Amino acid sequence: MEKDLAVKIHDFWFGISEKVRFVLVGGFNSFVSFVFFVFLLHLFAQFFRDDTLRIYNWCRENFDIFRYIGLHLFVRQLTLALAWFLSSFLSFTTQRLLVFRARNNSKAYKQYFKCLSTWFVGYLVNAVILEVLATYFEKVDFIPPIIESDIAQAFALVISGIVTYCLFKYFAFKKKKAKVAV
Repeated sequence: MEKDLAVKIHDFWFGISEKVRFVLVGGFNSFVSFVFFVFLLHLFAQFFRDDTLRIYNWCRENFDIFRYIGLHLFVRQLTLALAWFLSSFLSFTTQRLLVFRARNNSKAYKQYFKCLSTWFVGYLVNAVILEVLATYFEKVDFIPPIIESDIAQAFALVISGIVTYCLFKYFAFKKKKAKVAV
């Protein structure tokens, strides 16, 4: 009886189009990443403010590039990098198994490294959009300052999700075309 239910769930799930499965699984993964982002951002900005400031100042003293980066930008990008890193393991597993049906375990490492490069591109898209929107929201007064970065990140996740889908589909989990027998 349990096996019948598992087969029915499997058949139902994989009867859904790949794009819809990606939106559902990607939406879940994005939600997890967003929760990590918001949690870490507020953790660094409120509870570990002195430690975060100490790390920021150390980076400014030891790396020239950090002299051009403000504290808000530093905290947002540090938080974004940690959230992407923490959620990458869940994302790889769920995308691999529940969306693209990549079952060949001998290719898992190769696929994971392709995913890392895909996430790097997605991260860059996310980072740029996050900064553009956060900077815009800081200049307008209709969003409370404490959630400007949170809202900017929500928008950035949607756009980076579209980019990531295309890269996953056509690069990381690309399926070989079946050979046609003549």
